Amino acid sequence: MNPQTSTFPPASKARQPAFPAALSALGLALTLGLAACGGGEPGNPALATTTATATERPAAAGRIVAPLVQDDGSLSPGDPQAQPADPGAWTRDGRYATATQAGMMEDALGDDALIVDVRCCDAVAVEQAVGLAWAMQAARDLPRDVPVLVRGEDLRLAAAAANRLSEGGLTHVWLVTP
Repeated sequence: MNPQTSTFPPASKARQPAFPAALSALGLALTLGLAACGGGEPGNPALATTTATATERPAAAGRIVAPLVQDDGSLSPGDPQAQPADPGAWTRDGRYATATQAGMMEDALGDDALIVDVRCCDAVAVEQAVGLAWAMQAARDLPRDVPVLVRGEDLRLAAAAANRLSEGGLTHVWLVTP
């Protein structure tokens, strides 16, 4: 190889990463770290619900599934069956979504919704999930009324994260229940 020839572009032509791209990469790294904390075995049903497409999601077994947001932008009343049985997992706002409702919103909005996974163990996981949600909201320049779907294996921890996000000013936060 000729020492005068370089395979790298000159510094003036090198693409500089944008700040939002750096936050997205950070968000991805934190998400993967949180997912690893909850276990990464391929048969884990908790992980399968976050990656399934609309055609792979189970049908609502003959039930009518109400959207979480009405056509006029107002919030729909929650499905009473989505409220957790454990009062320790209730949120202050009382907004709960079934997995089917959450899947419909994810399919409809894509990157215009924030998906927050609180995967494991303790208050540190809540702090990481909340921090990641704020970083992703800022990186995508999403408004305060962005739909936020919070899910987790421990609904008490997920509810704590949902409460923190609501207290911080996000107005459309739902706890996704199994």
